This record gives sequence, structure tokens and C-alpha cells, in this order.
Amino acid sequence: MSVVSQCRQHIYFSLGFILGLILSLIFVVRVEDGCSLFSLEIISLDSDIISNVFKDEFEPKINSAGKPLKAQKTPQTLVRPRYFSTELGIKEKLFVGVLTTYESISSHGIAFNKTVGHLVDKLLFFINAPGSQKLNVSLLKLPGIVRFTNTRSLLQPFHAIKYISDNFIDEFDFFFLIKSDAYVKTSSLTKIIESISVSEHVHVGVKTDPKSSFCSLDSGLLLSNSVLQKLQSDLDWCVKNILSHSDDENVGHCILHSTNLPCQQKVESCELGSIKLNKNFDLETLLANSSMREKLEKVITIHPLEKPSQFYQLHAYFSKSELDHTKQEILNLRRSLLNVSVNAPSGPQSLTWPLGNQPENKPLSRFDVLRWDYFNETHIYFDSDFSNLRPHTTPEKLDVQNVIKACVSRVAEKYEGQFEYQKLLNGYKKFDPSRGMDYLLDLIFRVNTDGKYIHKRFAVCKPLGKVEFLPVPYVTENTKINILLPVKPADKAHALKFLQQYRQMCMMKRDKTFLMMVLLYDSTVPGKGTKSDVFKSLKDTAVNYSKQFSKDGSKIVWVSIKIPNKDPSYLPHHEALLDFAIADLALKKFRSDSLILLAHLNLEIKPDFLNRVRMNTIQNWQVFSPVPFREYHPAIVYEGEPPAEVELNKQSGHYDSTNTQHISFYASDYLSARQSIAKTIPLVRSDKNILDLYQTSNQEYNKKMESLIADTIYSMFVSASNLHVLRAVEPGLRIRYEPIDCPSSDVTHDSNLKSLIKKCNHSRSFSFGMRSQLSKLILSFKNKT
Repeated sequence: MSVVSQCRQHIYFSLGFILGLILSLIFVVRVEDGCSLFSLEIISLDSDIISNVFKDEFEPKINSAGKPLKAQKTPQTLVRPRYFSTELGIKEKLFVGVLTTYESISSHGIAFNKTVGHLVDKLLFFINAPGSQKLNVSLLKLPGIVRFTNTRSLLQPFHAIKYISDNFIDEFDFFFLIKSDAYVKTSSLTKIIESISVSEHVHVGVKTDPKSSFCSLDSGLLLSNSVLQKLQSDLDWCVKNILSHSDDENVGHCILHSTNLPCQQKVESCELGSIKLNKNFDLETLLANSSMREKLEKVITIHPLEKPSQFYQLHAYFSKSELDHTKQEILNLRRSLLNVSVNAPSGPQSLTWPLGNQPENKPLSRFDVLRWDYFNETHIYFDSDFSNLRPHTTPEKLDVQNVIKACVSRVAEKYEGQFEYQKLLNGYKKFDPSRGMDYLLDLIFRVNTDGKYIHKRFAVCKPLGKVEFLPVPYVTENTKINILLPVKPADKAHALKFLQQYRQMCMMKRDKTFLMMVLLYDSTVPGKGTKSDVFKSLKDTAVNYSKQFSKDGSKIVWVSIKIPNKDPSYLPHHEALLDFAIADLALKKFRSDSLILLAHLNLEIKPDFLNRVRMNTIQNWQVFSPVPFREYHPAIVYEGEPPAEVELNKQSGHYDSTNTQHISFYASDYLSARQSIAKTIPLVRSDKNILDLYQTSNQEYNKKMESLIADTIYSMFVSASNLHVLRAVEPGLRIRYEPIDCPSSDVTHDSNLKSLIKKCNHSRSFSFGMRSQLSKLILSFKNKT
């Protein structure tokens, strides 16, 4: 009974479970396209359908039509301005617009420009002149003239305001409008403008009437950038509502309507004072009056002036007044400093003269900004474009130690030994040619009382020493240049191209030059005088060019030198000594006062470079060793054919400071310096002495003459001559790329020769291209492989 009763209790649950299982098999949920509701569809109970339902269940459908969706607004790429000043909205301070006439611009306009133009950021003249009236602008020599063909004088101020707002509204903070018969005391106007905030609305001038809201254009009208922006949109209304025959009232009414800002006579407690002169006034009598002179010191403008000479008289008076005021300030400052030194505990000797130092350099453009170099006690970082880190040289290290020592001494004196120096945290230095070396040092000190560490920053300046004027002999660009050009048999094709270039740049332009080729024969090529002379084509070309320009005195000649065979004693530095042999033998053909330029085949002849050789090479005084602009490897730099001339930019080459092959000197200066080293490097009197030159240099080669052998003639002048050696970058000296072959350091165990080979490898590594160009080449090579 119990079992039956339990079955009766659960019969309904069991029937419901079985019924639900059957219904789940015969009802299928189907979602219809385009409908958000579910629908039930009854299907026949078929075994195949049931099996498919269990097998596939539900497969979603992906709607790819019109996807991916496009953005409603195309995102704009952010293009940053080229200059920080543009992005930050930094503007120039003062724009001066002068309202003048066709009759007065050639007199009052020129005087106004000469007394004001060089003291303001921008100056423009606005005139009304019909088309028939033409100005000779080149004779006036004014910075800018804007002419309006509408001759109505009442519209001239509005035309000027519209032109200024359309062209200069984004470039200046303040705008000053005035008529051309007024003198402007620009220094006082500039001081007022510098004291005004650029965010302030300025409408300032001299009122036509104490009770009026308008100012006079005769005395000048100062407007801020914000006021001019509001005025810009209402100029049409102002022109249509001209109610008076007075420019002052029309312009004032327009500004008042646009900005609701009446004209004020003061801004930031500064007043734009003005003096209106009578018609028959005497300026000299006016300046002699003491009470009038006091008034003149407080005003900004003086008008009207009848003659241009009165502009210059006033300008001279105010310039002298400012100069006297500056001298008095300097005198007062000197007296105050002397009083401090006299009253100092250590007496007057504690202060050295001169008192003070030059102010820091203020860059006029972004190209004039002086760079700060970061350093620590042992190394300097990023001192050039080719160096990330290098150790201090001995003078630099001593200099840093002296500056730190001076700072530590200052702290010990001021705090009476409370702090103990620990280390240099950061160091920055900047060289200003007009001031000296500036340092910023962050030093770490330990406090003796509690053992804590503190950080102090010091600003230190090492001023330049006494500046002296050096007398320099007179030089002229009419000096004749004698070019020495060494040519090897392998360089014959390059020599022919050089002769063509020399013909075009020097012979055809009648430049005062003389070319001597030094033909270097060796035992492996046909010698001179034979039919198969290796240099025969070169000699024929030289003779042909000389005949073409024989009337102009331009010649190309040659001298032949036979190079001895290289024996086992031939060392890498012997190649550099060959310049001595070339100069010794070739200079026999020249007078002692001849200007010599030792050149090489890979240079491009430029007239500017030749003129600088004439100006920078001074007999008995100075030799010139220019730093050339060397071309990078053409296959790396150029995508196609290299250009006809080497382009002067950082992508195509660099200034090679290690190159001293090109040097200019006078023959007498060379012979004098050459005699002083004749014992170490003997004179070469004939071809046979070249081998003696090599052998003697092997015996005498030592550390003392290392630099001399490394740099040849250049180092001879540096080490063994009293002449000045001018070493500077020369944009006109551009040399084509040529491979640099450096011997292996395994050929010798001499430490001096290894240093020369290391220097050669350094020059070679910088001759291929920029880092970015080389990295792109490596990446493209990896992608191909």
C-alpha cells in the first residue's frame, strides 16, 4: 500500500516531465528576419528531422552587408607648427601704422622712418592716391607702402584698420596708429607696452576733449590685439555710419560701438602724453626752455612738425638725453659697488675690476640659441652630433674640478663648515663668445649636524679675459693663386675632369690662377718622354687649354716626379710624407712671394673658395687649412644618379675635420718652416732623395713627431712655425666621395703607427653616410635576405 500511495503522489510529476520532454522535440523556436519577436512552428514528428536538430542545433547568421561601418567624421591628422612661437601664440610686440598723404610721404614719411623704423617691430605707411599718381618706391627706401585708390580721407583710417586686421592680426600684440607729421618717442612707447598685459583690452590715446570718449589720431592711438579683433567684424557698419567730418570721432565712434570701451589716457598708471605745437614755433627756443624740457620727458608724441629736419632735431635731443641717463645709471651703480667693497670686512681689495660681467646672449632667432652640454666629473654627453659619450680632456677635467672647488669654497665660507661636499649630481655648461663659459652645477652636500644630504644648485660664470685688438696685415682679392695638383697614374681620368672644370671656372672667367700638375711616375708605368707616356693625353689637354687662353695669361703646366719602388721598409705613414716631396720639388719653380694652394683631384672649384684662400692666407702671418665638406657614398645617399655638384646639406655629406690635405701658404713661409724640421724630415732636392726621406723618417720616428708625420704640412706649420694657422669649415670646398683604404693594425707593433691607423679607420667609418641612412640600408638588406 505504501508503494502504491507513493506512486499516486508522484504520478502528476512524472506525467509532466514526460510530456515536457516530448513537446521539446516537436516544437522548434525560429527567429524570423527583420522581426524582434519569437514564433513557434509545429512540425511533424519525423526521425530525420529530430536527428538533424540534435546534430546541428542552431547556426548563427552573420550579416556582413555594409560593414565595416565608415566613420561619420574623418579624423583630422594633427599637423604641428614649425615653430614653438606659432603653437604657443607668441607674437611680436608693436606694429606702427602711419597715415600719410601722397604729398608728404617723400618728406615727412622718410623722416618718420629714419627716426622710428629701426626701433619698432613693423612699420607701414598708408596713403590715398588715385591710379594716375605713381610713387617711385625704390627712391623712397621705405619699409612698406600700402596705397588705397579711394581718395576720401575719411575712409583712410578704416582702410588701414581693415588691411592691418586682415594681414597682421595674428602677428602682433599692440597696434599704434598715427599721422606722419608727428614725432614718436619710441623708447618711451616701448616701455609702456612692455608693462601692459597682453590679455588686457587697450584703447588708449590723447582725448580730443576732456569730456569726450574719443582720442586724436594726430597724437596717436594705441589698440590691443583683442580690441582690433572685435573691431574687425564691425568695419562695414562703421563705414556706413560715418556721422562726422573728423577722423577722430569716426574711428572713436566705431571702436565704442564694437567694444563698448571708451578711449582712455592712462593704462597701467602710464600716460600717453602728447604736445601740440603752434604753427609758428621755433624748435631751438622750445628745447632751450627748461620748463618745456620737463614736459618733453613725459610725452610720447609731438605734433605737428612742419619740416623733416625737425624730426632729426628732436631725435638727436632725445637720444642724447637717454644716453646721459644711461651713463648716470652706470655711474651710480659703480659708486654703489665701490661702497660695498669699501665697507666689506676684508676691505676694498676683496672686489676685483671690472665690476660685473656681460649679460647673457639673447638669440634673435632659433638658429642663434646656444646649447647647454651635460657632463659629470669624468665624461661629457652629446657634445657633438657624432658622439654620445666621451671622457673629458685634461684641460676640461681641470676646469670642472676648479669650478667645483670654487663652489665648495663658497659654501664653506658662507655656512662656516656646516656642509661637507659629497659629489657632483648634474653639470651643464654653455660657451657664450660674448661673455664666457656659464655653468649650472647640482652638488650634493652632507649636513654635519644630522647627517642628512641636501642638494644645492650653483650658477657660475667664467668670464673671458681681456679683449685685445690684433693688427692684421692688409690682404686683397687680386692675389694670384698657384695651384699644386698631384696626379697619380691611376687618377688620370679624374685629372681630365678636373682640367675641364678648371677651364670652365677659372680660365673662361679670367680668374687670376695658375695650375701646375705634379705628375707622379712609378716604375710600373711608361716613363716621361716616351711615346706610350701614361700622362700623354693629360699633357696634350693642358697644352690645348693653354693655347686657347694664352692672351689672358692663363696656363696649365706640369712637373714630373719619379717615385721610387716601395721596399719592405715602406710604412703606412710614408704616404703622408709624399706631400713634403711634392712641395719641396715644385716650389723651385715659384718665387718666394707666391701664394700656393696644395689641392687634390676630388675637390670642386668654387670662386668663393678661391677668394677666401686669398683673404685668409697672409704672408709672414697666417696659413689657411679649410675643413672640407666631404660627400657621402653616392650609392647610399642618392637613389639614382648623383647630382652634377655636391649639395651642401646634412643628407649628402659632412664636414670632415680630420682632412688636412688642402692647405694654402706662401712659398717663403713654407721654406722657413721646412728648414726647422730638416733634421727629422730631410729636404727633397731631387727624385732620388724621396727614398732617403722614407728611410730617415723611420730612424727618427718618435712620439714627439707623431702629429707632424700624421698631418704632414698642416702639422708642420702648427708645431714648427710661429705663423697663425686658420682652421675653419669652408662651404666652398666640397670634395667628392672617394674610398679610404686603411692598412691593418697587424702590419706593425708600433703603438704610434697603430694610433694613425685607428685615426684612418675613424675617418673611414664616418665617410659612408648618416646613421639614419646606414640603419635604413641595414634594415632593407635584412628584409631582402
